[in-house]
Amino acid sequence: MKSRSRRIYLPLALACLLAGSSAAFGQAKVEEAFQYRWRLRNFMGNLAGLFLPNQGEGSLTFRTDTNGHLLSELTITAGTSAKHEGEYFRYGSEVDTRTLQPIRAWSAYSWRGETKSKSAPVREVGVLDVASGIYAIRQDPPVRARRMEIWSDGKIYPVTVIPLANETRTMRDGRKLDVRLYSIRGVEAPGRRKWKGKLDLWLTRDAAATPVEIVISRNLADVHMELKDLR
Repeated sequence: MKSRSRRIYLPLALACLLAGSSAAFGQAKVEEAFQYRWRLRNFMGNLAGLFLPNQGEGSLTFRTDTNGHLLSELTITAGTSAKHEGEYFRYGSEVDTRTLQPIRAWSAYSWRGETKSKSAPVREVGVLDVASGIYAIRQDPPVRARRMEIWSDGKIYPVTVIPLANETRTMRDGRKLDVRLYSIRGVEAPGRRKWKGKLDLWLTRDAAATPVEIVISRNLADVHMELKDLR
């Protein structure tokens, strides 16, 4: 992290991804909003659920702003109980559609009486945040492991996107969807911090690449988000 030169080189795979996605960003106005239900899972999540909200609502949105930039945001809100009302986590970014480069990224949370936010310009080429990273993977789902750089809470980490098994998911209305799992994990790199978070995506195996399920790991608890409906 001490040497800026380590972060400014755009990996070849990501360069190909951005070049292939330029039309998708620039040709048409983007208006997407996915609504989710979430719950905590795994042992630590169940334990945390004794003291924290263990379920709630979530959304993943992509839209073209009035200035033509793409705004991407992932929001997780607590349950409806008065005890946890107003609690949330939020991750987002503003992307210049001409260069496909995030201009700024932000993260914020209000949890158990503590509120914190971080917003910063993204100057390093090829860096994506969690929300815009999901969008980029949807535009060009990798067929083999792909290295990326991710902005998280004001810091930049090397990660790899790993395509895994094809699966079948059953929606609440009974429809069955063919999906593929993609896992994003931090990697060891000399002189770099390792990202301790985890992100798993189940995308439909069609042109829409709809994010049917998302699992975000934070502080040893997994937030499991399931799409409410597929329109």
